[in-house]
Amino acid sequence: MHGLSDWIDAPLEAVVRRLTEVPLVERQDILAGLKDLATHRRHFDRLAALREIEAGGHPPTRAAIPGPAKVLFWNVERLRHIDAITATLREEKADVGLLCEIDRGMARSGNGDPMVELAQRLGQGFVYAVEFIELDLGDPKEKAAHAGQSNRLGFHGAGIIADVSLRRPFLIRIDARGDWFDGTRHEPRVGGTIALGVQVIVAGVATTMVSVHLESHGDPEERAADTWRLLALIDRYDAQAPVILGGDFNASTASFAERWSDRAGWLRRLAQEPRRLTAPQPFEPLFSALADAGYDWHGCNVPDAPTQRFPEAEARRPLAKLDWFFTRGLTASDPRIIPALRADGSPSSDHDALIVSVATKR
Repeated sequence: MHGLSDWIDAPLEAVVRRLTEVPLVERQDILAGLKDLATHRRHFDRLAALREIEAGGHPPTRAAIPGPAKVLFWNVERLRHIDAITATLREEKADVGLLCEIDRGMARSGNGDPMVELAQRLGQGFVYAVEFIELDLGDPKEKAAHAGQSNRLGFHGAGIIADVSLRRPFLIRIDARGDWFDGTRHEPRVGGTIALGVQVIVAGVATTMVSVHLESHGDPEERAADTWRLLALIDRYDAQAPVILGGDFNASTASFAERWSDRAGWLRRLAQEPRRLTAPQPFEPLFSALADAGYDWHGCNVPDAPTQRFPEAEARRPLAKLDWFFTRGLTASDPRIIPALRADGSPSSDHDALIVSVATKR
């Protein structure tokens, strides 16, 4: 493993017109090769797409936001239901949309480029960065549904979309552990969770806006450590600017193994602690990390309300508040949760969207 001079220990600001592709034959060779963590790290270090930020879409129609900024965060679950998601974004008219879990060239989402298509439909600009390079068709259900197909590009990442100028884009690689690489989580990948940020001028002040995704298979202590790393790198990018973080923090209050190895026991535990998943602060030290760094969540979130959404067939599954805004140096108002629904009432994502207005304090 690398030491203190590791390239991921600084915000990455290399902007390109198009991310560097990883050819299918190369992805197939990686999938067929060694699966130890050292091999993952070698691929992680050499694949250019993991260092790049793509900027594209329409030129900005505004240089700045004159008053409070309306900011949306949404884990769009592959961005496969683009019609419904586009309709929701048009209706909400957010100034800036912070998005995560966006496919590019994945069979499970039509092998298209939904980030580019979304920007075209909305007439907005975007930035996009890769979280994982997918080596197979996805999770077990996706593999079964798309058996015999192949991914055109195999990218899965995060994006920010707006009609206002997105200044100084930056990428933070939160996780380089490589825990997905060997396939034991049934979805072999190269990469790790990321944060993608920009600065937007709000009432004359350069304001840092960041889309965040923490690891779903981690435990509370790992999420807290990743949060400390994230906050330190944001300060390295700009320690003075006000900040809004919007993200899927996966604040599930336990590890993946705890929640799924003894499912009946976990459900009994939730029955005894009915607010645990919707008020996770006492169980997730990432909140203490954020508070110690000067971030607030009380004014920018709907309290005690879940943000997950599942099909009717999974209606009895416990719902958690995984998605959050955090602000520093901003005044927040009117937080809302926007249902992720298609026209027929089925989910457009497995996460609802968040929206909030923020105003600068100076």
